Amino acid sequence: MNQGAVAVAGVDIGGTNIKVALVDPTSGRLVERQSFKTMAERGPEAVVQDLSACVRDLSRQAGARGFRIAGIGVGCAGIIDSRKGLVLTSPNLPGWVRFPLGPLLATQLQLPVAVGNDVDCIGCGEHWLGAGRDLGDFLGVALGTGVGGCLIIGGRAWTGAGGSAGEVGHMTIEPGGERCLCGNRGCLETLASASWVVRRAKERLRRGSPSRLDATGGALDAETIYRAAMDGDQLAGELFAQVGKSLAIAIANVIHLVGIRGVVIGGGLAQAWAAFIGPLREELTQRLTMAPVAEVRIVRAQLGDDAGSLGAAYLASSELELL
Repeated sequence: MNQGAVAVAGVDIGGTNIKVALVDPTSGRLVERQSFKTMAERGPEAVVQDLSACVRDLSRQAGARGFRIAGIGVGCAGIIDSRKGLVLTSPNLPGWVRFPLGPLLATQLQLPVAVGNDVDCIGCGEHWLGAGRDLGDFLGVALGTGVGGCLIIGGRAWTGAGGSAGEVGHMTIEPGGERCLCGNRGCLETLASASWVVRRAKERLRRGSPSRLDATGGALDAETIYRAAMDGDQLAGELFAQVGKSLAIAIANVIHLVGIRGVVIGGGLAQAWAAFIGPLREELTQRLTMAPVAEVRIVRAQLGDDAGSLGAAYLASSELELL
């Protein structure tokens, strides 16, 4: 290996853990990785101090392997001003309000820093090294406690005005439906997220719907409901059919508006792929009238927990013109 080969650091800041990956941008190979507890309650400056220490340690390891770090990409949940490197607000990081994450990290490490939304970074990771490699432009959907989204257009996350583009989770699917945490009613998030699948299952059980889920007592989670659906439980199957149909409505709306032909679905609830993909495809056939359904490719994300940090590395590599 040539001495002085360039690497970039990709950082995925979560409410519980921070993942840092050192990546060779020429190949996308993950050279080193570390993770540590966020402990956000100590305040943003303390978190940045820990992150700086981690990157310095990775830099020493990289040097021993013939690499030098050329820059850093950071993905963080929330509303991000990527131009200024600010975290305007973050649901997972209390107190991070107009926090200058990029400038502070750049000052501490004397390296260029690019900051983006976490789901945008996940989408970039899948575009670079995962399920979106040959999709062209695509919609990324992250199914978890909530529903995140991104639009990857021309190889970059299209963030729109104020960084608000791609928020498919807060697209209205059911007018007059249940109130979402965002304040709207009938958002996709209230129909297709893990937390809402569990909530609806408990409500149906309280109303007396017959189901083997009764036997689980209080230990009800999305994985349990998924397993029941795959075992033929009617209630569980109906819940995941609702997930698929709701996703199809959102996907059709985005395709009609933007004209894309690719969709990448990831996140924890994507583990239940087999329970919702059939209803999704069936509903999409009914909803998609302005584009040939045969041209639309819907694929499952491939990078798992590494997607965010790899996508953040892609963000930095793009800014530094290393790709």
